[in-house]
Amino acid sequence: MFLKLFKKFKEDERGLATIESLLWMPLFFYLFVLITDVSFIFYSKAEALRIIQDGNRLHATDFFDGDDDAASDYIRNKLSALAPSVVSITFTADGLIETNASMSARELMAVGSIPTFADTEISITSQQYKEN
Repeated sequence: MFLKLFKKFKEDERGLATIESLLWMPLFFYLFVLITDVSFIFYSKAEALRIIQDGNRLHATDFFDGDDDAASDYIRNKLSALAPSVVSITFTADGLIETNASMSARELMAVGSIPTFADTEISITSQQYKEN
């Protein structure tokens, strides 16, 4: 009786696709979340670069009336919407405006599925010459 039941169970292929999909589904779901997190990091880095370049351009065209602190505050306020970041702005005598910003990748990820990247610092640098 037991052997007959075992043979019937062994030859029955119903539900095979369900078992296989159940085994593969977590891997595909994790891959999807991983791709989402990496996409968020790249998008946020591009957005931060745009904000820094806009701030540098506004300062270069004398939008802030030569007020270096106003330019720094503008960039810091815009970047704070993305993630807490450390911003340093350098104004040289030859008219070069250099802005460096760094932010944690942990703050940029949607889910945080990549623990290795969580401690990574994302650095963004932009330079612009001041117009006369």
